[in-house]
Amino acid sequence: MNALRTAATGARMLFNHPDLVRWYLRNKLRVRGLLREQQHADGVSRYPLGITFKPTFSCNLRCKMCSFVANGAVFTNPKDSLPLEVWKSVVDDVRPWRPYIWFTGGEPTLYPHFVPLVRYIKEQGLMAGVTTNGTTLRQKAAEIMEAPMDLMVVSIDGKGSIHNGVRGHERAYDRTIEGVQEIQQLKKRLGSRKPAIIVNCAMTPDNYEYITDMVEVAEMLGADALNFQHLWQLTSGMVERHNQKWGAYHCVSYDDCGGMEPKPMDAENVIRVVHEVKRMDARIPVLFHPEITDDEIRTYYNEPEVFVRRRPAACAWLNTDILPNGDVSPCFDMVCGNITEERFSDIWNGFAFREHRKRLSVEGDFPICARCCAYWRRD
Repeated sequence: MNALRTAATGARMLFNHPDLVRWYLRNKLRVRGLLREQQHADGVSRYPLGITFKPTFSCNLRCKMCSFVANGAVFTNPKDSLPLEVWKSVVDDVRPWRPYIWFTGGEPTLYPHFVPLVRYIKEQGLMAGVTTNGTTLRQKAAEIMEAPMDLMVVSIDGKGSIHNGVRGHERAYDRTIEGVQEIQQLKKRLGSRKPAIIVNCAMTPDNYEYITDMVEVAEMLGADALNFQHLWQLTSGMVERHNQKWGAYHCVSYDDCGGMEPKPMDAENVIRVVHEVKRMDARIPVLFHPEITDDEIRTYYNEPEVFVRRRPAACAWLNTDILPNGDVSPCFDMVCGNITEERFSDIWNGFAFREHRKRLSVEGDFPICARCCAYWRRD
């Protein structure tokens, strides 16, 4: 993307989504002061930038790279989650901190009260976003657009049969495309700029050689941006080394966390397709996460247990997950409390969470961080 197009893209984002731009700048300001918090011996964090709600692990797809398919969690019933009022109580509790609330799963739109919960979050003046496989959007679009979230990340892993093969469903691609188009049509009809839509393509052994097709797909959908995500991995070696050192305090189960030994990916071919994508004259921003050099890509895929770009893990000071049963979990198999038993604001700087941060402060990171999405996040 040339400089003129980059500037035009930035101006369009500022005009169409000023709330997202303000959110981004606020997050950057918070992160700039993070080192001081990490150096404190007490393990206290000021406030979370974001909280990820995982109201269900259930999913209607069977993606080859998904940890919840590996551990069987996708087969749970989406109705076996917490009542709407419990999730709303968390929103009420954290509202003074003004974190963004992000939804993932499983497939979060399968949670029966997903749309009412998003509506409530927006009524409280908080930012909301979702990562979705998009297959339910056509049916839910009208209800979603009554109180749309700020950002919608739609997972598409290739064109047509490539996506269907990764996702384990012969109609997955068509349903997702139809769902995004329905959202876009309603946005236009209602004169709404929300939600901003980002297409996310996870690079896996089954699709990475075809990712150049995704530029056309994202542009056809009118997406605000296209993001390529390098493969997240949790290997048995990572878990073994982690438990050797930290098992007495933070024992990780390879099976329960959906660990996998993924099929190898040819790092030189990954580099080739990454450069092909970057040379394309895309009309929208095209991003890679993490953004790493050619040599780092070689390490990333050839030596998955070796850190590529080491820096102190920030996740425990900025974000945490809340699982379908209410557990507050900042890391694999780490539970610091439960929202059905105590307030989130008490859990955030409670004993278990502070002890977890102290271990990270001393160590900087854990072996299980090497290919974890949270390790690379600074938002």
